[in-house]
Amino acid sequence: MTTVLERPIAFDSVLATVASIEDLSPHLRRVTFVAPELAEVVTAGPDQRIKVLLSPPDGGVLRLPVGPEWYADWCSMPAEERFVMRTYTVRALRPEVAELDIEFVLHGVNGPASAWVSDVEPGDEIGLIVPFSVDTSSIKGLLNSGVDYVPPATSISRVLVADETALPALAGILEQLPAAVRATVFVEVPDLRDIRPLPSPGEVDITWITHADASNSLPAALKAADLPDDVDYAWVAGESGMIKQVRRHLVNTVGLPKSAVSFQGYWKRGEAQI
Repeated sequence: MTTVLERPIAFDSVLATVASIEDLSPHLRRVTFVAPELAEVVTAGPDQRIKVLLSPPDGGVLRLPVGPEWYADWCSMPAEERFVMRTYTVRALRPEVAELDIEFVLHGVNGPASAWVSDVEPGDEIGLIVPFSVDTSSIKGLLNSGVDYVPPATSISRVLVADETALPALAGILEQLPAAVRATVFVEVPDLRDIRPLPSPGEVDITWITHADASNSLPAALKAADLPDDVDYAWVAGESGMIKQVRRHLVNTVGLPKSAVSFQGYWKRGEAQI
């Protein structure tokens, strides 16, 4: 009998302070957090997921979770007393200065995180659950460490699809794209002012779509596109309904194996947004 030992994966909570705020576009705001513990944080990939913790709905004090049973304890609490928890992407990590960036979508006060970031000021505090140890030794280890973008080492042609909530992850992916890899990219943002440069060492072809273009959508743009014949991997992230349509097209029409399509629903239309 052979026993395979997985590397330990460790996440823990941190109380972080807002150091600076930068509006990248009308609907995207970058917030830089500082905390001594951030010097020890690591990431497993460019779309590393973490948790943002906000004060509970009843206005009580934010108490950071502790111990291995923290999630079960959180679930057992009355809803109004639970700290609010949302998932975000690490946009940038600078352990040498103990800083971490998160880019938030601004869409009013129809969600607790959006409401918080709409009024955020330097010096404000927030809770984070971040990785202090990840497993990059295997696909399973990467996925368990909180990333979904796990292309095969042999991949040379990729399709990347994202709405504005996945734009921070997409930007990180493109920054790390190998020079020998081609990416055909589709991005949807609220309006033209949200379009911005997405630098990459790789060969990148980007199609931008705005919410104002009622005649188009991410699935429609993808279906109308002339994709390269050698596409071997796809990453799709954003609204859940969009992801289902895109994944179905990539598998049933483009012919990608289901295992070659990584996907992650960041939000669901009709439900409270982040």
